[in-house]
Amino acid sequence: MPDLTPITKDIKVAVHIITEGRVVAVPTGTSYGLAADALQGNALQRVRNLKHRPDEKTFTVFLKQSLWEEFFDITNEEIQFLQKYDGQALTLILTPKDSLAHIAQDGRVGLRVIDHPLMASLAEAVEVPLTATSANVSGQEACYDTTCVTTTFPGLLDPTDTRHGDIKRAGKTTYDLSLGCILDGGNLQPGRQSTIIRLEESIPIVIREGSLKLQ
Repeated sequence: MPDLTPITKDIKVAVHIITEGRVVAVPTGTSYGLAADALQGNALQRVRNLKHRPDEKTFTVFLKQSLWEEFFDITNEEIQFLQKYDGQALTLILTPKDSLAHIAQDGRVGLRVIDHPLMASLAEAVEVPLTATSANVSGQEACYDTTCVTTTFPGLLDPTDTRHGDIKRAGKTTYDLSLGCILDGGNLQPGRQSTIIRLEESIPIVIREGSLKLQ
């Protein structure tokens, strides 16, 4: 039997796990997501392993507003646009600074607007960008409750895979296919996804339609 992933509302627990380079499932305004320190390469690899995510597919991030200018070359127009849609399901494509260039695609990174209270509390408690990818195996449906998350990521390690070495120590490696914890946001409304937008000369260009409707 796999160990049960802790389900908690304690932000301090989640912060400790993320600082160690592990992964936390967190509720967003659309579905549960996987939050890891986007500055730690081993943490990003853990997310890829969990999701069976292709290496060439990049990550979006979320972070508190006080850190936007530290990690992005963000314009006043982009700041105003993000503030206009604060708390809504929006991902805005921005130019990262060097510290986030490792997750850029074509020189750009998506910034996910924070739209859930636990997501906001987690972002406020750390000083790094956090991944905002959905809590599902790539190509499968998103999760809208904690039961789905624990079923999708049961924390089982394959003892026949020699990469794991000592199975008792596998939790210290990027082959650990378990979550550190799940922040319990209850049941989320199914069927929503964030709208992805970039600004071109202050004009919003919709890259992916989502639940946010531009005003």
